[in-house]
Amino acid sequence: MQVWTKLFAKSPFKPLIKHAEAVLSTVEALEKALRLWYEGDYEGLRKMAVEVDRLEDVADRLKEEIRDSLSSKLMMAVAREDVLIYLHMQDKVADAAEDTAKWLFVRKPDGIPGEIKELILQMGTESIKAAKLVYEAIVQMDRVVESGFSDGEIKREYEIIEQVEGVENEIDALDTKLMEEVFKRADSMSWSEGFYILNVARALSNISDRAKDSAERIRLLMNK
Repeated sequence: MQVWTKLFAKSPFKPLIKHAEAVLSTVEALEKALRLWYEGDYEGLRKMAVEVDRLEDVADRLKEEIRDSLSSKLMMAVAREDVLIYLHMQDKVADAAEDTAKWLFVRKPDGIPGEIKELILQMGTESIKAAKLVYEAIVQMDRVVESGFSDGEIKREYEIIEQVEGVENEIDALDTKLMEEVFKRADSMSWSEGFYILNVARALSNISDRAKDSAERIRLLMNK
């Protein structure tokens, strides 16, 4: 706990960056799991899904440690409540990655049309990109504070946030295309296959949704 207090004394964002690193590791493990799913390596996927779960636990424990160490007496440039809200949102990115890994693993992808697998891979790649950008955003926010809110560092922060929002728009388009492909094959696809595909897509979209929520929270911090 003393370690976290020292980090908070340097900057309110130092501990958030430590947590963001754990979230990033979770997301990167999911990226590998998604590729294994796409390639049909179910055994490799099983092992990587376990790793995603382990890394999400690490992120969750860090969240709890940081939350418990954040004393109301600690003087910071950012309100304690704002730090806690952002921490919760950032942790939701790791939660969404874990949920996605579980959906990928729940059944073998055998028989899923190549066009649909390709769309899911694209959705996953974009969602993971959004999650990685959130890590960049919180690191950049620390630079903004350390620079005394210089115009150049603020501009860079807004650019990262806008990139997250742009990825979200791309995923929405891919999601629509995926649903069209699924319903186009309604007569040849079983109910369970359609249910599985749409839930994988939902889980992947949740990653980018949580990333966007985190980015928007950083925007609010900037405005304060």
